[in-house]
Amino acid sequence: MRRNRMGLLVLICLSAASGGCGSQSSGPEKASVKGTITYLGKPLDKALVVFMPQSANALPASGMTDARGRYELMTTTPGDGATPGKHRVTVTARGPDKELSAEAAAETGLTVGPGAPLIPEKYFMPDSSGLTFEVQPGGNTADFDLKD
Repeated sequence: MRRNRMGLLVLICLSAASGGCGSQSSGPEKASVKGTITYLGKPLDKALVVFMPQSANALPASGMTDARGRYELMTTTPGDGATPGKHRVTVTARGPDKELSAEAAAETGLTVGPGAPLIPEKYFMPDSSGLTFEVQPGGNTADFDLKD
């Protein structure tokens, strides 16, 4: 009886593994996306860049900017890029976390909250950012200079 259960467990595990759930080759095609984010012409450091695909079956891709405003997108593994197609783009940049008041900490269970926005908050949401990019197969460069 124990041997049959073990065999069944092995069979289930092998079936799940062969289904390709974690395999990169079974997922949608991805394309490299790199670029630079500036705000009023200056590089934006430590900004989160997110590409939201318009296709319902594609995953968002994201990246963080470095001190020179450069980023590289990833979907599931570092540097794997984004799914080709049209994307709405968001950029979020905040200052250092701020300490919450005792009242807010008691209410939320947190001691710190997000820092002040470093760019206009319209860029934080896909419906208001006004930023779009169409990812093409292969390599892509997507630079954005944000304004007030």
